[in-house]
Amino acid sequence: MLSNLPEIDCKSTPFDQFTSIHRLATNRGGHGEHGRHHLLVGRDKRTRANALIKLTSKPGLVYERNLNNEIASLSTINRELPTSPYFPFVIEHGRLTDGRVYLTTSLFDEFPLATAIDAERMPAKMVSHLRTVIEVARALIDLHRLKIFHVDLNPMNILRRVEHGKLVVRVVDFESSYELTRHSAGEFYDPPTTSGYSAPEVPGRAPDARSDLYSLGAVLYTMLAGYRWSWEAAVSTCVEADREIDPDLRDILLAAVDPNPDRRYPTMLEFRASLSAYLERIWPGRSW
Repeated sequence: MLSNLPEIDCKSTPFDQFTSIHRLATNRGGHGEHGRHHLLVGRDKRTRANALIKLTSKPGLVYERNLNNEIASLSTINRELPTSPYFPFVIEHGRLTDGRVYLTTSLFDEFPLATAIDAERMPAKMVSHLRTVIEVARALIDLHRLKIFHVDLNPMNILRRVEHGKLVVRVVDFESSYELTRHSAGEFYDPPTTSGYSAPEVPGRAPDARSDLYSLGAVLYTMLAGYRWSWEAAVSTCVEADREIDPDLRDILLAAVDPNPDRRYPTMLEFRASLSAYLERIWPGRSW
């Protein structure tokens, strides 16, 4: 065992398949390591590619349910969207001899949005922020066609970078996801959520596309206004009172983060279309 790692045997499955195992760096922790699980990185001996290893911190039903839920949702996504660039690819999953559940997936190079958001607003980045959220919405439209909803979108589990002028986004951490086929049939569902970002109706009612709309709207507002709002009040209250945002954009945000899901945009497609039309008005002549 290595001293900087949780209790693992690097000579046993699945760790024997990797070299250079170490903890995921804090600023790469878009998958949100906390008490439920450990996040490790290793180089696959077979492919030489880096992989993420997610390991429950100890045996236990709650820990298992969260990670097994992610495994099931990602397995469906990988099967139905095999060439999608937006979501992690499951390499392997199973159980250690001590009972802990593990999952190994592709490791993305991008950093979480949280690493580029300040406490204060940065108006010069507004176009970049809108482009990012429009692209994330595109990923979620694909996800929602599978009747899978992420439920816990926040600045830590949306990853982003720009390479040669091309925007690359990823959506990670599916422990809270709701898959209609499985969960409507009675599979247990009690998702971990993030205060301020998860829709207020969760977990009191089954989530749908409007739940992710709320979360993505809160993420966009954080990118535009900085983190300060999250220390003060609910996002809808802060957006309503914000006079530094263009009224047209404020109306779009309010229709995304309304506490009542029936008053939000009904689909991610409509939210994306509104953002694209707004961006075309302020920066015309591009294709969004």
